Amino acid sequence: MMILKKLVTILGVTLACAFAGSFTTVSADASSYLGITSTKNTSYNARFVNQSRRNDGIYYYAPYYTQRSAKTRDASGKNWQHRFVKVSQVATLSNGAQFAKFSWYGKTIGWVDVKALETFSRSQNAKVLLNNAHFQGRAMLFNNYTSGASYVNVGYADAATKTRNSANTIYPIASLQKVMTGAIIEQLAGQGKLSLNNKLSRYYPGVKNSSKITLRQLLNQRSGIDMSESTPNTLLSTQSAEINYTLNQLKVGNSGSFNYTNANYTLLAGIASKVTGQTYDQLVQKRIIAPLKLKHTFVWDNLPKSGSIANGYSYVNGKSNNPNNASQKLVSSLLGAGNYYSTPSDYYAIQRGLRNGKILTTNQYYDLANDYKLSYGGGLYHYSGSIKRVRGTLSGAGYETVLYGSEGNKSGVILFANQAPTKAMDSLAKTLYDLARYYNEN
Repeated sequence: MMILKKLVTILGVTLACAFAGSFTTVSADASSYLGITSTKNTSYNARFVNQSRRNDGIYYYAPYYTQRSAKTRDASGKNWQHRFVKVSQVATLSNGAQFAKFSWYGKTIGWVDVKALETFSRSQNAKVLLNNAHFQGRAMLFNNYTSGASYVNVGYADAATKTRNSANTIYPIASLQKVMTGAIIEQLAGQGKLSLNNKLSRYYPGVKNSSKITLRQLLNQRSGIDMSESTPNTLLSTQSAEINYTLNQLKVGNSGSFNYTNANYTLLAGIASKVTGQTYDQLVQKRIIAPLKLKHTFVWDNLPKSGSIANGYSYVNGKSNNPNNASQKLVSSLLGAGNYYSTPSDYYAIQRGLRNGKILTTNQYYDLANDYKLSYGGGLYHYSGSIKRVRGTLSGAGYETVLYGSEGNKSGVILFANQAPTKAMDSLAKTLYDLARYYNEN
């Protein structure tokens, strides 16, 4: 009997342990997880909010507690406050909570409670970035040509009258004009009126070393010519005065190496006039403005009497709207190189016209760019990854402009500032370019 009792006792303990182990496994690994009752694919932009108070958990692999990998948070929302994200899916859990699957600049991050987010458009986020840099002006961001464009206005065109920057506000485009001059030269080459291999001496023999300088070198800023952006003593009211000022101010060294100067493009503007018998402004009107039907592009001395011309400002000692206009004497000296005003929308149309046959064909554009053999060609910088860039400034003024985007004009950013940002313009443009690439407007 004693032996039988011991066997029964041992068997009972063994079975009890087995059952206990079985129940522990079920409660820890399966039965306590939340279920996902529904999921919805979506696409909208949002930003994290109230994270100093909420500090939501971020779960990389699944919504909270729906599987073993989501039992504990992988990151804390407090480190994501105001970050701009894209939501692609919303899951409803068995406890009624909703979790959003989100990405950040194209990288999928994970899941967070939808209450951690508020909808926020690309334009709204761009405006925050521009305001943080104390930028004033107009921005155009695009990722599907103009059908995927966002337009953002910041600050005043005229702070005294409280006139805000708008779609119709025009800005001096400075060096963004150079590609317009280059395009006219490329057109004339295509028509046999000149060759990019022609020597400068054919048109301006008085320039030192002109017999060794080609038009191609002028286009590529490799002529050896140098000239500071100096301000004339008087307003230059005729094209001949503008060209003569440049001829009297420029200096010439050895050609071949890159040296960026406005003088190269002023000479190109003069050459275009010499071979056509038309002024540079007549050529711009006939060959660029008219074919593209541009409504907001003007030369400096023929600006619209009514309309919004942006005053120049600077951000100084923590305050915006300190008057900082461009010298009209300086602008009058920038024939072919920086004496036009425009809008981001008009300038985008110019960029597209350089490839779609309205100004140049695609092959002509490649030729103007010197087939991308050099980093600078024909008025634009060309980088790896099919990226182009050009930036413009006017010395001593608050104006800055930049184009940064794809060679084919599908995605990019155009910034026209009448108060230069405190963050470097190129850096700001790259940030906004990434914003344009990875997020739609909503």
